[in-house]
Amino acid sequence: MIVDRVRSVSILLCLLFPCIHPLLMYDKVNAEKGCLRSMCEVDSGCVPHGCDVDVHNRIGCGYFRLNIQQFRQCYQPGKKEDEEEELAWINCSQDYECSSNCIKTLGFRYRVKCYGKSDCEAIARIHDGGANGCRDRNTAYYWKQVQTSCGDSCNTKLLK
Repeated sequence: MIVDRVRSVSILLCLLFPCIHPLLMYDKVNAEKGCLRSMCEVDSGCVPHGCDVDVHNRIGCGYFRLNIQQFRQCYQPGKKEDEEEELAWINCSQDYECSSNCIKTLGFRYRVKCYGKSDCEAIARIHDGGANGCRDRNTAYYWKQVQTSCGDSCNTKLLK
C-alpha cells in the first residue's frame, strides 16, 4: 500500500513538475563529521535522491533511507496536524536535520539494548536493524561500513 502511494506521489510530481526531480543536483550536506555523516554517506552518498526498496522490502527515502516504521518510532518529527503521515515521512527524510534527529531519537530510545557498544555502533546498528539491531548479526556489515568511513570520529559521544 505504501509502495503504491509513493509511486502515485512520484508520478503526480512528475506530471506537475515534468520529471525534473531526477535531474536536480543536490549539494552534499556538509554537517558534522563523524558517525551521522558517515551513516549518511553509506546510506545515500549524503544526497537525498528519492526512495528505494531495501533488501528487507522496506521503502527507505532521503539522506538516511528512512523508512516509515522508523519515522513512526521517532514520533513523526515535523508532521503537521493536517498532513498525511506518508507525506510527512517523505518530507522529513528529504531534510537532513529532521532525518538525523529521527535517527538520534531511535538511538536514544533503544540504546539500552546495545550494552557495551559505542554510541556510533549503537545508533548505526539500530538504524539498520531496528530496536534489536545491536543483537542482530546482519547489522554488522552496515556497522563496519560506517566505522570504516568515520574512523576515530566514531568514538565521539552522540547520545545523552
